[in-house]
Amino acid sequence: MNAFSFGISTKVVFGRDVVKNLAPICKDKGFTKILVITGRTSTKKSPHLQALLEQLEQAGIQVQLFSEVEADPSVETVEQGVCILQEFQADAMIAFGGGSPMDAAKSINMVNANGGSIRDYLYGRRTITKNGIPLICIPTTAGTGSEVTAAAVTTDKQNQQKIGVSHELMMPLLAIVDPVIHTSMPSGVTAATGIDALTHAIEAYVAVRANPITDGLALQAMKLIGSNLLTAYSHGDDLEARSNMALASLMAGAAFTNAGLGAVHGIAHPIGAQFGISHGVANGIMLPYVLDYYWQAGNEKLRDVAVALGEDIYQLPDKEAQRRAIVAVNTLKKDLAIPATLADVQIPADALECICADAATYRLLANSPRQLAIDDLRIIVANAFGNHY
Repeated sequence: MNAFSFGISTKVVFGRDVVKNLAPICKDKGFTKILVITGRTSTKKSPHLQALLEQLEQAGIQVQLFSEVEADPSVETVEQGVCILQEFQADAMIAFGGGSPMDAAKSINMVNANGGSIRDYLYGRRTITKNGIPLICIPTTAGTGSEVTAAAVTTDKQNQQKIGVSHELMMPLLAIVDPVIHTSMPSGVTAATGIDALTHAIEAYVAVRANPITDGLALQAMKLIGSNLLTAYSHGDDLEARSNMALASLMAGAAFTNAGLGAVHGIAHPIGAQFGISHGVANGIMLPYVLDYYWQAGNEKLRDVAVALGEDIYQLPDKEAQRRAIVAVNTLKKDLAIPATLADVQIPADALECICADAATYRLLANSPRQLAIDDLRIIVANAFGNHY
């Protein structure tokens, strides 16, 4: 067995209605002024958010709400949040929402502590040397796993790029994962975030940096997703399915924050930045095409993916057993109404070169199990258009 390292510094509190204990937790830690960060649409109107704010205020904690985070948070939103944090002088932060509010909160916190602009960190002009204030993440979706990761993605609209920054000093202090909050998630959001969690689990499992601990987390996440995502999608009030999906998302997040991601995310980022396709949908479109390219070169771990997703590979030849992972992913995509191709989301075929040029710069591309040059990316993306390159 090769040497490896694994770490996750975030404490997790998981269970039904655990968010009701938020105020006592904050009081116990001595927090007096909390900046709460959330999205500008559905989460802003959530009764769970209002209950959270009332709970904190009744406990005598001063609260400032920043509810302007858009999907795929922009440079401008992060900079606005930094100004609000500096003016309010909070001693803690809470991110309430999906991946976008959690990512924005991490970036705001990091820039506030280390100075400069978020662009300085996106483009490597500054390094992270200081902790921010304590951050509590409360996910409202089961997809990104951002509550237990060190990464945050910011969209630079000026350059049409989505760029991730990751550092152990960006890890949240605490994740409060309450599946009751997830029962109001619309079916479309359930599908997109669920396929995002599956992408995290699979990419972490086949990654170059994978290790026995991340493998265990990723495989269990896949099994939970394979057994529960369709139920959560069709019956949003099923708390058992919601609980299992919340756990799967968290486990996949813990896996990839250690093992890293790969080509699926490398290609999905420019699709989102250039064409406004949601991150989960972009991942869902690209996942089977990237896996197919791995399969062509042979990848033993795809057998395990197939089994985790419920495929019967008994007595199948090795190559066919591996291929069943792709079959399982495509079947799940169809059942969730995830678009099959890039053409299905109206991305023009002549965008291939700009997508691939951006994907070739992805910082984790070399973590893919099959090493990919730009010509390989062109083949994968062309296939995702439904073409043959």
